[in-house]
Amino acid sequence: MASLFKEGLKSGAFQIVARLVPPRSANLAGVSALAASWKGKVNSILVADNPSAIMGVASLVSAERLVRDGHDVIMTLSCRDRNRMALGSTALGAAALNIESILCVSGDHFNFGDHPESKPVYDLDSVQLIGMLRDMQDGSGSTANGPTEPFSFFLGAVARATADHSMPHLMKARKKISAGARFLITLPIFTMSELEPVLSGLSDSPVKILAGVLLPSYEQIRSYQDGSIPGTLIPEELVRSWKDAGEEAFISSSAAHVKKLVSELKTSGRVAGVCVSATGRESEIEGLI
Repeated sequence: MASLFKEGLKSGAFQIVARLVPPRSANLAGVSALAASWKGKVNSILVADNPSAIMGVASLVSAERLVRDGHDVIMTLSCRDRNRMALGSTALGAAALNIESILCVSGDHFNFGDHPESKPVYDLDSVQLIGMLRDMQDGSGSTANGPTEPFSFFLGAVARATADHSMPHLMKARKKISAGARFLITLPIFTMSELEPVLSGLSDSPVKILAGVLLPSYEQIRSYQDGSIPGTLIPEELVRSWKDAGEEAFISSSAAHVKKLVSELKTSGRVAGVCVSATGRESEIEGLI
């Protein structure tokens, strides 16, 4: 089954992706209910893979449930928790379940999570993972005898929006593209201007770029300091105004801010879509788009 997300990007239609974090219990009823509330409003659902190093249901299992429920999915695959054999095996499982779109990530450090004593694997980094999955499709990689039946992956990666020409982040993004990434999702931004470095730095690349946006929780804002949310830098003036507003005012003003940003991104014509994250506020996503 072809990825509707891939076909949507090819057509040039603005793509709305909602990020879903699998539960920390074995009950997937909430996953199905949340995804059902997004039906017809989002183009695809990005299934996270133990984000912030917090254990949850495997991304492959959650993604398969959503596919059975009739949703288009992008499955995240993290290098932090698996060696190359486990990464390849999970990816083959995705192919067997008709999951074509895979977002390849290195993974947040365990210091952020609920098992800080864990030992990270990092047998491959995200660039190497993309290359391995690309090669697996034609049998030149980890599947030594080649696939018995053809399959394909639509591979993506994460990029830092504020990466400019002089920074290693942009070089890393280019390596991901060279390895086989067909789309990039930026780490969360809060203003249009934050996108300028990566858009100008990759203006010569055919890769499709989606802007990541985040609707934070009040707890995240109350305890926020640089580095407290992996990969996310919230402008100081925004944090200050949201903290001072109090929880009730924060809920409405933060939603209004993200909704306005999504609208600006869509009308700008400069990105292929958005990926909306809303920690603890997933039910509000449909109101933002």
